[in-house]
Amino acid sequence: MTFDKLRNALQQGIYLVINPFVRLLIWLGFTPNAVTLTGLLLNMGVAVLFIVGGEDGPRDLRYVGWGGALILFAGLFDMLDGQVARLGKMQSPYGALYDSVLDRYSELFTFLGICYYLVAHHYFLSSLVGFFGLIGSMMVSYTRARAEGLG
Repeated sequence: MTFDKLRNALQQGIYLVINPFVRLLIWLGFTPNAVTLTGLLLNMGVAVLFIVGGEDGPRDLRYVGWGGALILFAGLFDMLDGQVARLGKMQSPYGALYDSVLDRYSELFTFLGICYYLVAHHYFLSSLVGFFGLIGSMMVSYTRARAEGLG
């Protein structure tokens, strides 16, 4: 099986699982932009959770566990917003830009919280890895925009 076929099969499987929830969101009146904003707010909550964990004193791994769970939950909204746009026939160039920009902010907040936690608990090397992850996250957008600009 080729990579494209595998990717498409996995994508269709994921859509099969999330589409009932997507239809519920559309029925409730959620727009793709509202779903995107919800994901951003959840990722801001991730940052707050890690910062509180960094300030709480001892290395309490409950913050890491809850932070990781919240990252996964917030990541669902990144999948849902595009599907809400497609199934709800609400796609727009503005929405695509809004999604891309807020996704980058979501990543920044997440990495900020993780790096803060690591620095606060004196995990210097690990915090550098997190910082390089942050740089890589930003470079994805830049590289794509630059490549499109070059043709």
